[in-house]
Amino acid sequence: MQKSRLYYSMMNSSISTIVFFLKLVMQFVVRTYFIRVLGVAYLGINGLFSNVLSLLSLAELGVGTSIVYSMYKPIANNDQSEIQALMVLYKKAYHYIGFAVAIIGLALIPFLHFFSDDLSSKEGFVWYYLLFLGNSVLSYFFTYKRSLLIANQRSYLVNINDFIFLLISNIFQIYLLLHYGSFTLYLLVQLVFTLLGNFSISYKVDKDYKFLKKAESKKLGKDKIKEIKKNVVGNMSSKIGGVIVMGTDSILISSFVGLAAVGYYSNYTMIINNVQNLCKQVTNSITASIGNYIVTADKKQSLELFKRHLFVNYTMIYFATLILVSVLNPFIVWWIGEKYILPSLTVTLIIINLVVQMFRNTNFVFIDSFGLYWIQRWKSVIEATINLVVSLILLAIFNLGINGVLLGTIASSFGYVMWIEAYYIFKYGLKEKLTVYIIQIIKYILLLCISIAVVFYSQTFFEFNGFAGLILKTLIACCIGLFIYIITFCKSNEFLYVKNLLIRIIKR
Repeated sequence: MQKSRLYYSMMNSSISTIVFFLKLVMQFVVRTYFIRVLGVAYLGINGLFSNVLSLLSLAELGVGTSIVYSMYKPIANNDQSEIQALMVLYKKAYHYIGFAVAIIGLALIPFLHFFSDDLSSKEGFVWYYLLFLGNSVLSYFFTYKRSLLIANQRSYLVNINDFIFLLISNIFQIYLLLHYGSFTLYLLVQLVFTLLGNFSISYKVDKDYKFLKKAESKKLGKDKIKEIKKNVVGNMSSKIGGVIVMGTDSILISSFVGLAAVGYYSNYTMIINNVQNLCKQVTNSITASIGNYIVTADKKQSLELFKRHLFVNYTMIYFATLILVSVLNPFIVWWIGEKYILPSLTVTLIIINLVVQMFRNTNFVFIDSFGLYWIQRWKSVIEATINLVVSLILLAIFNLGINGVLLGTIASSFGYVMWIEAYYIFKYGLKEKLTVYIIQIIKYILLLCISIAVVFYSQTFFEFNGFAGLILKTLIACCIGLFIYIITFCKSNEFLYVKNLLIRIIKR
């Protein structure tokens, strides 16, 4: 059994990392052709409708996580009848969700023009929206089957399947963009291959788990259903704020600034989201056993584990920020041209927002490990309220545009939610004073600011151009950053832990 877990762990982590980088390359290639052929206005529509559909996905929040969690025990016990009963329940749940998203999505059509004045000038925008909606709705009728593979430690099969169909669809999309320049064909290809990819996963699950097709399945007990409902509510309440905060950004920008601004902004968010996801891959790879460890660890050991995870997370934040500060705008210029860059203040706010969200990665892991979803159920409501109120004030009264939306997100994340999450962890999980966390964060932020200033100043002595310039800027940022980092942390317990961790990884 141990060998099997190790095998699946290696397969999942290695394949997900490879697929991540391949998808990253594909994203940039497709986005480049999209901008050159269709322009920034259609990029804005793409970003806006993606955000609208992400808000509609609120109906699903909590269900997917609860599916995977509920299946661990019956899979371990090879209880096929309970697995089948859970799959029947989740099939019904996802079908209801799919119909609900379709109905709500269709009901929004008469109000689409309120999201942006520019939409009305784009002929066929309702048709584009329907294609987006169809792509989203169809996925709900197959997602529950993916959950069985994920719960069974076979998520690498899902990753491979999705990548193959994404690659083929991207090739078709680029071909159709170059020969026909049609946004409709671009979206149709996306919808068709989403459907084919889901059919493929469904076929794989039906083939490997034939017991799912038994005529009858046992009924789940009341206690089990009650447990699932509580998990769904807990997960939903903890995630709803994040979806609203991130999902409304493009809607607010399109409403108050315009579709073109959404297009410019979406180029930056694509880069930022990939940086954040890459850092999550690194930090998540060392947190798989935290939940089990905390159950048996004493208070001192749990706090030490938290500090170590925070330090590893900060290391990712530190170097990612130094690189982004150095090359984000120059990269946009090299990639798609100078007319697509945003002002320095806006880029600074984008990076600050990234830093705040990445600091929260440690909070997410320990909230999950301690099972604090129910305790923090009202957090997301307050988070979403602060974000929307501040953003609307800065947009409507002060006319700050994209900066207003970013400041609203930073106000809710750094002004409230980052600290309340830490408070719950330290009070109910670690049972320590929050001042330990506050002092650590202040130290980390001060060092980051000093390092940014030194890197930024040092680069004023050099002339950088083109792709070679991007590489040189990145190397300078990393070398100076590494020097300051080692001087500051070389004697700390957390640094020694990271050093030993890297040595073990390299030996493997």
